[in-house]
Amino acid sequence: MSIDHSQELQNGTSPSNKIMVLFGSETGTAEEYAFDLGNALQAEGYACEVSDLDDYEASALATEHLAIIVSSTYGNGETPYNAEDMYNWLETQEPDLSSLSFAVCALGDSGYPSFAQAGKDFDRLLGENGANRILERTELDACFDEQVEPFIEKVQAWLALHGQCYKKIVNLNPV
Repeated sequence: MSIDHSQELQNGTSPSNKIMVLFGSETGTAEEYAFDLGNALQAEGYACEVSDLDDYEASALATEHLAIIVSSTYGNGETPYNAEDMYNWLETQEPDLSSLSFAVCALGDSGYPSFAQAGKDFDRLLGENGANRILERTELDACFDEQVEPFIEKVQAWLALHGQCYKKIVNLNPV
């Protein structure tokens, strides 16, 4: 499942100028938060695509300019099933991600010793593979039902200062 951005592409926004929001989720909370983020960014005029990590080709990450990962943690620190391929690719292939900027929203339950571990691991692996962290990792506790809005606001604030290239280009003279 993903937000369709074909209209933005027709209006002049290239795929490299989009914000890629990727989620790893077991119970649906990270998915919901990723779509909340994507919808908020689109409402502000940003070109954005939201995708399940299972539906996203891991190697395509090396061609992105800005990716935001929203990931839950499964069990005692494991990566969600739908995020395993991306995790393994980042860990074993050691791709050059030096042209990628990123942010991570890590979800977890503080009742477990490895709270938000999957998001912590994604944050670490992206950095180790050369990606540029735009925001400190945000950790949300599902045990206390923490909301995603503060993370969305941080992303929006960063984009207001640095993200003009991700704004949709509207064709005022349609053919």
